[in-house]
Amino acid sequence: MRILETERLFLRTFQEEDVESLIAINQDKNVMQFFPGRPTREETIAFIDKIISHQEEKNFSLYAAEIKKTGEMIGFVGLFTAIFESHFTPAIEIGWRLSSKHWNQGYATEAAKAVLDYAFKILNLDEVVSFTSALNKPSIRVMQKIGLHTSSEDDFDNPNVPVGSPLVKHILYRLKRTEYLSAQY
Repeated sequence: MRILETERLFLRTFQEEDVESLIAINQDKNVMQFFPGRPTREETIAFIDKIISHQEEKNFSLYAAEIKKTGEMIGFVGLFTAIFESHFTPAIEIGWRLSSKHWNQGYATEAAKAVLDYAFKILNLDEVVSFTSALNKPSIRVMQKIGLHTSSEDDFDNPNVPVGSPLVKHILYRLKRTEYLSAQY
């Protein structure tokens, strides 16, 4: 089911035929370089099941990103509930993961802007957060491009990353609905 449409993409719920594409994306060492590991086939299937359950329960989730012209599923962009223990959770996170062959083409930013619009204008969420390893400069750039902001007091050690890993330090970005709506014209 299509949820959102941008100039070049459809954002839709996951389908059975997306499994192999997401497995390949999750096995790409470039895509997963800022994660503690690459999910196995079974972990990816369980993750898709979790995404589908989240959609059914919350009426929003991470969505398969499909190129309109080709029908190719290139990853996901959407919203998910972050529930691990931290000073800002539970929170609604905007996140993305795209095939590395589709990087640097503006797809993540394009889709994330549509998701923010959906989050604040349709779902009426109060705040959306995003976070990543302090080393993940590409994702940080997307967060900045879509209008999220950060404060060093919000930096945290991600409890889902092994202690001592260079990836453990995370930067939190935020955007409140009131800020988003006041910036719209």
